[in-house]
Amino acid sequence: MKTNPTKCVAEIISILSYISDVEGDHRLYHSWKVAILSSNIAGNRLNSRERKNLFYAALLHDIGGISLPFHIIHYLLRQGKVYRNIVLSHPIVGAGLTTQIPQMGTASRYILDHHEWINGTGYPRAKIKDFIPLAAQILRISDTIDILLQSGQYSKLPSLTRRLKETTGKEFDKRLFNAAIAALKKNRLFDRIKNEENIFGLFKHELSKTGLIHISRKHDAIGKTLETAAEIIDMKHPFTAGHSLRVSHYAMKVALAMKLNHDEITIIKWAGLIHDIGKVNLERKILDKPESLTVSEYHRVQEHTNLTNEIMNLISELKYLAPIASSHHEFFDGSGYPHGLKGDYIPLGSRVISICDSFDAMISNRPYRKNLTPKQACAEIKKRAGAQFDPEIVKIAIPILKKL
Repeated sequence: MKTNPTKCVAEIISILSYISDVEGDHRLYHSWKVAILSSNIAGNRLNSRERKNLFYAALLHDIGGISLPFHIIHYLLRQGKVYRNIVLSHPIVGAGLTTQIPQMGTASRYILDHHEWINGTGYPRAKIKDFIPLAAQILRISDTIDILLQSGQYSKLPSLTRRLKETTGKEFDKRLFNAAIAALKKNRLFDRIKNEENIFGLFKHELSKTGLIHISRKHDAIGKTLETAAEIIDMKHPFTAGHSLRVSHYAMKVALAMKLNHDEITIIKWAGLIHDIGKVNLERKILDKPESLTVSEYHRVQEHTNLTNEIMNLISELKYLAPIASSHHEFFDGSGYPHGLKGDYIPLGSRVISICDSFDAMISNRPYRKNLTPKQACAEIKKRAGAQFDPEIVKIAIPILKKL
């Protein structure tokens, strides 16, 4: 299994950035736009290494706010102490998550400082002027620009310019303000970045220009990055904290007991980590609903498998995980979804993950029911062998799961 870690990690970060800006069926592209703006404003003010770290910091700068009920820009657009308190910790959480990704230590420091103001009234550490890295200051003004654009109140550059002037000397200095306005004017960037149809092209151009951060093959960079991705996915919903990591761990144990080869075990482990990535577009009101879902709500939940498939196919280095990760709700008797696959037509890894996913769901608390004990959950899995689950894998999995 030959996978380029440098390219793979960059693709995972880009996708995490993309999905963190999904609200139901609406795409905000906030982090991609902040990365585009940061790259253009930085210009030759930073060396190539600093520009790379800034670009990837921009992609993940708001990842620490993914557990909020609504996208973080809705809180940042509102004034008042209550809303400020809600978002105070997100640079710290985001920096902590980012530093878990190999070679992202410098980027994590920029994320930590991206809400610092040069007059010392920012957060989380109230740093002042030159104590804030220039890259973090560029990230700050880029973030501010897109938050203002997302508000819909600044459709013309002169009005945006006037608004930015109000915090020049407080939030950022005059030189950075001038650099930002110059960047927005150059090649009509202001007009182009407002049009959603241009975002993919602009993003691809800046990513190509910025380049990738080299990651050695000696380390399990892909595994560690996917573990961070799993943590971020599960943060979207308080009842699923740690779910994907546990499912991956259980699935790996079962795969080992099945005596599969190293590559097969790794693939199952990785697919387990991102099997629920498609749930990022599900509204919290559906995931948190204490009573039965309506038919339309249930269909919305079912769509997460198709979205998982679409997302994983965007990561060229991990496309082979897509059918495995997206088929964990297929039933052995053919009555599952999304495609009604049956028996051996369901990928082997999906059949393993299906058992582990159901087991972890049953032993975890949910808004609509209490958790079962591992013994009770195993009894339920055994009952469904041949219908929902592959009976041969159930025989191997039960002794392992009972001990958990």
